This record gives sequence, structure tokens and C-alpha cells, in this order.
Amino acid sequence: MTKTRLATKEPFDGRGLMRYLAGHAIPGIESGDDANYRRSIRGASGKALTLHVVLDGTDGILASVNGDELSTALIPRLRQLFNLDANSVAIDAHRSTDPALAGAVARHPGIRLPGSLDPHEQLFRTMIGQQVSIAAARTTVARLAREIDGTGLFPTAAQFAEKGLDSLRGPAARVSAVHGAALALSSGTLSLTGDLTPEELTAILVAQPGIGPWTAGYVAMRALGAPDVLLATDLVLQKGAAKLGLPTAPRLLCDYARRWAPYRSYAGLHLWRIAQES
Repeated sequence: MTKTRLATKEPFDGRGLMRYLAGHAIPGIESGDDANYRRSIRGASGKALTLHVVLDGTDGILASVNGDELSTALIPRLRQLFNLDANSVAIDAHRSTDPALAGAVARHPGIRLPGSLDPHEQLFRTMIGQQVSIAAARTTVARLAREIDGTGLFPTAAQFAEKGLDSLRGPAARVSAVHGAALALSSGTLSLTGDLTPEELTAILVAQPGIGPWTAGYVAMRALGAPDVLLATDLVLQKGAAKLGLPTAPRLLCDYARRWAPYRSYAGLHLWRIAQES
């Protein structure tokens, strides 16, 4: 096992990002706390390996994979997962110009956008988890992973296409949408890889039956690290906006949020966090 250190520039709210990942972790596949993140990943041979990431001081992470070297392909995804290439100084300075957000930025400097190791996985997790609580989504996705794959790995698109109808539950439209996305991904008619812009990814996704703007926007944030997405219809985000005395109606919130461009995703992270504060 080889540990690799990946650095970033301060400020880096690594603990906040770790808590976010831990709070969304799929039981049986992922686990974590405010300093560690572990998950199973598929090695080159298809065998399950365990990735372990730990915070290293205030400006980096240490990553290792049991029984194997960290692949060169995994390192860029890790940098994206932890948003290590973000310019937090510029982002914080920009958002601090709005008095409504200045206090939140001062309390949580260097907030980072949680990424994703795999865009296909992120799409399935988002589609399955939309319109339910985070806890319910974690439980549902964990069950699907056990039933479809059963090895402690997140199922592939091909596995969802082959076995998904036997395990997916819920409204028929949602089941059809998830299975349709799996068929499209596994056949290659839907591709989330390559040098897609957030706008291109969003257009590709909303053209797929059963995928709306919220899902497409969230996937763009997580899978591409899109910095300027505001999920104005998100109820938790609206709750955070209300706590700051900001508009909560989606159209009015979008109008207000123009001042946060080109970092509306980061502003949304603050609103989510504010909504959960006592």
C-alpha cells in the first residue's frame, strides 16, 4: 500500500467536506467521519479494493488503496472529489461582498464542492435519492447495491440495465427513468464522459426521459465540479435562504443569486449548511 499526498491551498474546509461525504455515505460501500473517508472501488481486474482518504493538516489529504498502488486515473478524480483545485481565496472574497453571505463565509472559510469518483454512479444515486430524505436514499441505494451487485461495490450501468427492474421500487415513472438511464449508459447512447461543459451535461441529461433540471444540476455540480449552479427549487436550500431573509420563491431567488455568479454552487453549499444549523 502506498500513500499519496494531494495538496490544496488554504483555506480548505476539509472537515466540512468530509462530513458531507459521510452524511451521504452508502452503508456497505462507504463510511466516514469529519477526518476520514473510506469506500470500495473497482480495481482494474474488477476486484473490490478499499480507498482510504484522511485529512492531512489544513492543506491536503492522504489517500491510499489497500493492496494496490493509486492509479494515475484515480488521482484526478480524487482531486475533483475533494475540490482540491478550487481557488478558495477568490471564491470566498467574491461571496463576502454580499452582506447576506459574509457571516457564513467568515464562519466556514474554504468551503469546497463535494465531487464524485464516477459520473454514472452519481447519476444513479441522484435519480434514486431525489424527493426522499438523505437517510431514506442511503438505505435504498444500499439495498440496491446488495441486490444488484452483492460484492460491496456500487453496481455498474450494465448491472442496473440487466437487473434493475427486479430490484427498483417506487413510482413506475421513476423506476422507468432509472432503468432507461441505465440502458442508455450501458448501450453508449448516453455518455457522461469526455470534456463536457456543465451546460452540455445538463442538456444531455434533461433530454433523457424522467430527468429534470434539479437532477441535472446536482449531477453537474458533483460529477463535473460545476461552480455556478443554483438549485433554486431545492427545499433545504430555500430554508437556508429564508434564515438569511432572502427570497425563497425559485424565480426571485434566482434573480437575487445573480450577484453570486460565477460561484453560485458555493453559495448554495452555504445555504444548505445554514439550513441545518440550529
